[in-house]
Amino acid sequence: MATTNRFNQDPNEDVLKQILAEVIELRQKIELNATRRLQKYQGNYQSGTFSKSAFNLAHYLAMRQFDLRHLQDRLAQAGLSSLGRSEASVIATLDSLIEVLKRATDKHYLPGEKNAGEYGFNRGQQLLEQHTIELFGPFHEHGRAHVMVTLPTEASWDYTLVSSLLEKGMTCARINCAHDDPVLWQGIIRNVRRAETEMGRSCCILMDLAGHKIRTGPIALGPPIHHIRVQKDRTGMVVAPGYLILTSNAESPSVDNSLFKVSIPKPLHQKLAPGIYLGFIDYQNKQRYLKVDNADNGSTDR
Repeated sequence: MATTNRFNQDPNEDVLKQILAEVIELRQKIELNATRRLQKYQGNYQSGTFSKSAFNLAHYLAMRQFDLRHLQDRLAQAGLSSLGRSEASVIATLDSLIEVLKRATDKHYLPGEKNAGEYGFNRGQQLLEQHTIELFGPFHEHGRAHVMVTLPTEASWDYTLVSSLLEKGMTCARINCAHDDPVLWQGIIRNVRRAETEMGRSCCILMDLAGHKIRTGPIALGPPIHHIRVQKDRTGMVVAPGYLILTSNAESPSVDNSLFKVSIPKPLHQKLAPGIYLGFIDYQNKQRYLKVDNADNGSTDR
């Protein structure tokens, strides 16, 4: 009679199979999403065929549509790639991960052919570096980092300022189009191009267009905020409460010497009695309490 020894089964195999299924499903969704995205730009390619870089960018944008944090945690716990540096070759990274998981969960697995339409890791990284240089220009001798500087209005007439920034390592000059005007922007551009020529360094220019001014405009006044202040000693301990007057009329709250007048509904005002606590939420969304001190004149302490 055949028996199964449960101690020969790998307890992690089921977990890896679940991860494998999730990664395969993720790859399918990325492919579908990327294809739909690229169809919108079919007319931009004369040959009708997208470049491999276009495919990879579409795959990367598609992958960023998903919340992968839970999957990434499980991949890291299993000692596998968490997809954190896959931007240069998205599908190649997923295919490599799928192959490793299949080898770990199926001892009879035979690897298939590589996807010829996708760059591998090395070529993808080379293209990423090449496109970075094409976009931002070559790195300076100070290191392998590009430095973007937002130029002030003075840069339109102060050539010394612009040239000193270029000398210190600026590789990208940002012009904030929410400020100044086209005449000043043109002055900044002239100084940047002049500094490029005289110093023999390249510096790209970013024109940052202004967005909607949702933060401007009149602000409606809200109800006034009144502070009920308690007395504290030097150590911060409360030594005397703060007071206010509760009324049942419909008058607006006003100041009576050092006491505030606050109007409350008449039925509630009629129920006031010494020792009763009133709870409320203040403007900072904190729970506060008032204790009725004298019901004859509505005075309460805090």
